[in-house]
Amino acid sequence: MRILSVDDQDENRYLVEALLTGNGYEVQSAANGAEALDYLQNDTFDLIISDILMPVMDGFELCRKVKTDERWRHIPFIVYTATYTGPQDEAFSLKIGANRFIVKPCEPEVLMEAVNSALAAARNGDASQPTDLPREEEVFKLYNERLVRKLEQKMLQLEKETAALREAQEALRTSEQKYRRLHESMTDGFAYVDMQGYIRESNEAFCEMLGYSATELSKMTYLDLTPEQWHLQEQEIVDRQILVNGFSNVYEKEYRRKDGSIFPVELRAFLVRNALGEEEAMWAIVRDLTERKRAGKIQKDLENQLHQAQKMESVGRLAGGVAHDYNNMLSVILGYAQMGLEKTEPDSSLHDDLCAILDAAKRSAAITRQLLAFARKQTIAPQILDLNETIQGMLKMLRRLIGEDVRLTWIPAPCLWPVMIDPSQIDQLLANLCVNARDAIIGVGKITIETNMIAFDHEYCTAHAATKPGDYVMLVVSDNGCGMEREILDKIFEPFFTTKAFGQGTGLGLATVYGIVKQNSGFINVYSEPEKGTTFKIYLPRHTEPVTTIDKESPDIMQRGRGETVLVVEDEPSILKLITKMLEILGYVVVTARSPVEAITLAKEYRTAVDLLITDVIMPEMNGRDLADVLLAIYPDLKCLFMSGYTANVITSQGILEADVHFIQKPFSAMDLAAKVRKTLEEEV
Repeated sequence: MRILSVDDQDENRYLVEALLTGNGYEVQSAANGAEALDYLQNDTFDLIISDILMPVMDGFELCRKVKTDERWRHIPFIVYTATYTGPQDEAFSLKIGANRFIVKPCEPEVLMEAVNSALAAARNGDASQPTDLPREEEVFKLYNERLVRKLEQKMLQLEKETAALREAQEALRTSEQKYRRLHESMTDGFAYVDMQGYIRESNEAFCEMLGYSATELSKMTYLDLTPEQWHLQEQEIVDRQILVNGFSNVYEKEYRRKDGSIFPVELRAFLVRNALGEEEAMWAIVRDLTERKRAGKIQKDLENQLHQAQKMESVGRLAGGVAHDYNNMLSVILGYAQMGLEKTEPDSSLHDDLCAILDAAKRSAAITRQLLAFARKQTIAPQILDLNETIQGMLKMLRRLIGEDVRLTWIPAPCLWPVMIDPSQIDQLLANLCVNARDAIIGVGKITIETNMIAFDHEYCTAHAATKPGDYVMLVVSDNGCGMEREILDKIFEPFFTTKAFGQGTGLGLATVYGIVKQNSGFINVYSEPEKGTTFKIYLPRHTEPVTTIDKESPDIMQRGRGETVLVVEDEPSILKLITKMLEILGYVVVTARSPVEAITLAKEYRTAVDLLITDVIMPEMNGRDLADVLLAIYPDLKCLFMSGYTANVITSQGILEADVHFIQKPFSAMDLAAKVRKTLEEEV
């Protein structure tokens, strides 16, 4: 009997293979679902044992593909996982066709019992085969629910670990402070008082701290220096600690300086006895806490900023990871809906249905683009530009966007420094900020857009975690709307957070703004007060080179091919089929490959020269950039167009396109593809 074992961990594959081989089974191991499918294509197996959490293709997707394929659905499928272990995960596995669900680690007998019973059931012909597998939409929904639940569990775990770490650090810090005070006491204030409280001796640090001379202090009691609200507490410390134990705990209070100002101090007092053991005096070491309190506040603010950044970064990673597969599906929906639309009459009911599908797919693609912007994984082509000129060209559009009841005021700074940013990102920034400002205004109101220049020094940046010293161009968008409470202000950049009514916003607008600013090495500050309005200040790094001219591409005309040969490499069959149809309709000769290895083989065997390579960026075996390098050795004049559902560092640096790279973002329309293909083919080498 032959068993296919699928797990991305070498040690897990080794243990399963050793156990099964020792029990007389023949075992073939695979590192992920995609590799397992390759083995299934070329071989026969009696049982599949698969982990869930794996790169390239996870166990859920592998199970779904096996159980929906007539060739393999009879094969028993055992889920063997240490990550997705909840009842809902087991229910989902069984729902998509798995025969058994086993949690790692387990005793070898448990696994072998499951293997033997599954094989026996299959041999006897009584293994339950799924007959009512859920639809794609239901699978996608349940799969996303599993991912979200795991993310929530992970974030709760991280929050608990962070809280425990902070408690340990605080305890350690308190302990260190107690011992450090003993060694550094001479740098602190020292006061010696009699049992009536009069200050009989004080050092220079104590005098400077309070602004009195030693002579002046000698005529005063420690209560004279202490604001009245602290008197009762201090007397209790004397009575219950110093007189009982001979010393006090470290405690905090306040002193009043000679000029009347109040400041916080920390002190510890000790009892002094004479030779007869009688209470004679008390002495104390006093430390001014003004700087420490200020630093503590700054530290707390920085920790809050760090926690917020980490939380948003984790959500951003999730968004970027989901976008690739999601955009692939959207590409198919958009492409076939458009081609179907061209084949139907405008007055037919099918025409309206296809329009609805197309509209929904476009709105879904827009949401994905916003997620990618937040995750800083959208592909951009920055240009050096004058922000004033760019905004000036947008004012007409922005006024239409916010409506007639809201007055838009534009205040550009003269001689503005250049910035380097993708012009389309300025459109996104201002559109999102102005729409939010408009929604915050009830009735008639005002939105103001300003630009200015500012420099930040090291002192400012020390107190603000997200900033770096240097020169910046400042873009300000302010409104006189309803404003926001502090609790809301702390959450506004989180994706899907919105204060708008259900159905009136996705909660991605400000998350998109945040992602764009961070992707361009800038930072953003928000100021808001209820009933007074809100101001967003965006700071983009100054660029020192001259402004470039922005060329506008016109996508109005479908640009057709001239019989050129195009090699398309895409590991997703539905995408490959769609692009092939689009290109053939446009007049290109199309050669297709489902993997880089197949593409290289075709290129070597193809008799006619290939003019253009269109390849997905992320694929098994080899990424798109490496494939292009191999094919360029065969066809030195080959032009290359990369495509992906999210940015990949093999063709970009931090999401910024390299100068010689042509790229098209999934999902794309036939019009977009036609324009990109012609532009790539016609570019001079």
